Amino acid sequence: MRMKQIKKVVVVALVMSVLLPLGAQKSEAASKYVDLEIQWADGRINHVQTLIKDGVTYGSFFSLGIKAGLVWGMEDDNTAVLKSSQKHIVVHLGSSIAEVDGQKVDMGREPVWYISHLYVPIGFLASALDGEVTHQDMKTNKVTVTGLSNYTDTFYGSNMGYTYVIRTAKGDLEITNASTGQKSSIPLGIKDMNVNTHDLKINFNRSPQNLLIVNIEHTNRKTEDYDLYTLVFKNKGLIRKSIAHGVTGQHEILNSDSTIQLIEDNSIRIIEDGSGKVLEVLSR
Repeated sequence: MRMKQIKKVVVVALVMSVLLPLGAQKSEAASKYVDLEIQWADGRINHVQTLIKDGVTYGSFFSLGIKAGLVWGMEDDNTAVLKSSQKHIVVHLGSSIAEVDGQKVDMGREPVWYISHLYVPIGFLASALDGEVTHQDMKTNKVTVTGLSNYTDTFYGSNMGYTYVIRTAKGDLEITNASTGQKSSIPLGIKDMNVNTHDLKINFNRSPQNLLIVNIEHTNRKTEDYDLYTLVFKNKGLIRKSIAHGVTGQHEILNSDSTIQLIEDNSIRIIEDGSGKVLEVLSR
């Protein structure tokens, strides 16, 4: 009977060695959690419970990375990564040496696996995300980090079996047929796509005559003016495009008389629903 119990313990130990990567075993020395306030450069504020161990406050590597718009993954059993076109952070389990954008950085402590989360020192993680720890009070169990950047580099939309993607590196619209994988690209030339200062939205509308109208708004949060990109499709083909910079207020694209209004920098084109024919050009 005792022999069977010993075998059972060995099996459990082997299973746990697979579930928890080598050098990253669950920390039993973790003393408690503290409140972490995260203030982002784009205006967001998050409040989470985070780990404190041996007097050092840690942050969840993957959770904060996802909030920062980064893609997370494991390059191998002992290497965790956060990345986008603008940021690349690598930590190695069992080592205090990390890499941020190709430069080696000493985190001061090794990463810690605890209850299915990978934790790294919050001072390192805040700095890697272009922020800093600005307040730490162990009496109130509160830590505040500020100025963390958002590195989102891809914006998505979908409509009627097609996906619409805008990447910050190019600023053009990529359209993909979800069934066939066929792709096309429409030049937009969207510039200064900084998600810490601007919002980008992709909206879809159908006209009474079944034209697809795609509106893209690139908005400056501080001034609230925006660049408006309008694309009109008929039978899945682009028939009209307009671009207007520095737009203020809201503008109706579909008029009550079923015409469509295309706003440009110096003019407004009124087009016919169904055909896309230009009916009138007004000064703006």
